[in-house]
Amino acid sequence: MRTHRMPDVKEGNVNVTPLIDVVMCLIIFFMLVAKIGINTGADKNIDIPTSILGTDIKDLGNTLTLNVVNGPVGLGGAQPIVTALTKEGLAEIKLRQEIGGKMMTPLRDVLVRYREGDPAYGLAPNPDFKVIIRGDKSLTYQFLAPVLLECNLAHVKSLAFNTKKPE
Repeated sequence: MRTHRMPDVKEGNVNVTPLIDVVMCLIIFFMLVAKIGINTGADKNIDIPTSILGTDIKDLGNTLTLNVVNGPVGLGGAQPIVTALTKEGLAEIKLRQEIGGKMMTPLRDVLVRYREGDPAYGLAPNPDFKVIIRGDKSLTYQFLAPVLLECNLAHVKSLAFNTKKPE
């Protein structure tokens, strides 16, 4: 059996090809397992309520997070302030909005777009997507109920409320 030996080093250089291979493998590994820079759309300014019950949602890739806070009180037709992560970033989504004399439902349209898919937004049909509601702990039912109704009218199958564990 013939043995192969390493070629002679001519200028005292070190062969770095194996080192580059190992470094590239490490970079690919960390890119696959790291969650650096993932934005779920959660508004960090919302103080969510505490709960001792609940389950951790492991798969956040199939979810839309709605941040809900109380809207202005005392005005006729007051709506909650709902924000979500859209193509433009964290943006407010109205429940009802009059455009050109016609009443539109932007929140329901977004939820339906996520469920039925929209090639213009790069969304595939996803009938099992989940909605996570991050409501402020001072959120009243007056402002939560319309959001739940829009989720129901958009045929959202799974709805979860984001809470934190007591300290």
